[in-house]
Amino acid sequence: MNNWKVIITIACLTMGSVATAQSSGYRADSLQFKMYTRLFVNDQIELDSVVVKKVFCDYCSDKQLEILKREAYRQSILESENPKYKKPGQHRLALYVRLSKEDFRALNDQNE
Repeated sequence: MNNWKVIITIACLTMGSVATAQSSGYRADSLQFKMYTRLFVNDQIELDSVVVKKVFCDYCSDKQLEILKREAYRQSILESENPKYKKPGQHRLALYVRLSKEDFRALNDQNE
C-alpha cells in the first residue's frame, strides 16, 4: 500500500515539474506590454469613447508605440462587451499584450 502512495506522489511531482517547464518557455522569447485605457459608457449603456492613457514601453520607437496604442484601443473595444462594463460612467482597464521578439522588431518594418 505504501508503494502506491510513493508512486503516486512521484508521478504528481513529475507532472508538475513538466508543466512548469513547458509554461515558462514563452518568457524567454517574448515581450509583455502593459497598457492603461479608459472606457466611457453613457446613460443609455452604450460605449461613448475609449481613451488610451498609457503604454508602458521604455525602448519602443514612435511607430511601435503607435501600433501598441492601436492594439490597446482594439482590445478595449472588445473588452467593452464584458457585462462588468455595462454600467454608466468611466471604467479603467489594465491590458497586457505579449509579442514575440521577432514580431516586435517587425513592427518597424510594417508599411501602414
